[in-house]
Amino acid sequence: MKLPSKYTKTFSLGVQHSLEYRTNFFLTLFGAVFPILIQFFYWRAVFASSGQEVVFGFSYNQMIAYSILAVLMSKLIGTTFQFEIARDIKDGGLNKYMVKPIGYFAYRIFCFLGEKSVQMLFVLALSMIVMLLLHVWLDFPVGLAQIGLFLCVVPGALMLNFFIYYSLSAVAFWFTEAGGAFRTFALLANIAGGGLFPLDIYGPVTKAILLALPFNYVIYFPIRLLSGTLSGPEIAVGALMQLVWIGVFAALSSLLWRQGLTKYIAVGG
Repeated sequence: MKLPSKYTKTFSLGVQHSLEYRTNFFLTLFGAVFPILIQFFYWRAVFASSGQEVVFGFSYNQMIAYSILAVLMSKLIGTTFQFEIARDIKDGGLNKYMVKPIGYFAYRIFCFLGEKSVQMLFVLALSMIVMLLLHVWLDFPVGLAQIGLFLCVVPGALMLNFFIYYSLSAVAFWFTEAGGAFRTFALLANIAGGGLFPLDIYGPVTKAILLALPFNYVIYFPIRLLSGTLSGPEIAVGALMQLVWIGVFAALSSLLWRQGLTKYIAVGG
């Protein structure tokens, strides 16, 4: 089925936006080198002081591989549109979408997908190169089946993260300045999703709680799948839960936006 031109043009706007700010994207990606270096030295110290070859169920090589892939995955699914939405709500930028033939949600999701399409091609290509290097240097297992399954769940992780932050962006209807809340939430979500450390290090109780939250299906689940540490049933359940959480946050975002629009005073614009 062919998409209406208004959606393809919006998608194209996202692609153009990504290309326009490509230098910023590459600098941000380059900045990921420093967290990786910190993780490298941190885990080297942890393993050296413990005197054990396996810590929290990970060997040193596995932990370093996880840390690198977690950083790349965080960059791949990262969002910034929530700040733009908050500005539209605060300054009245939503006004023009109330008379245009395309709704605000459709505009945001197609623009997001357009922007991410360019970044995804680059980051996924970089991830494949990194995986081959990890396989050579750290004996990281690489299989075509793992890569194929990983590529299948990445779009789900991307969409889940979109709906999480689209739901969160609705708080701008109630708070004049929501930037601080967005940054705090992003930090906590990254930790809860395994973007900083694998969830295994938090202990069985905390890990069980974090696995019950949606954030692990954005980072932790795809990386574990890529690492080949999940069984067939675990993969099936994880993929299903990804879809369930997408549905939950899609419904939540719709509810919050309907309630938020009743508070919208349409100033500025």
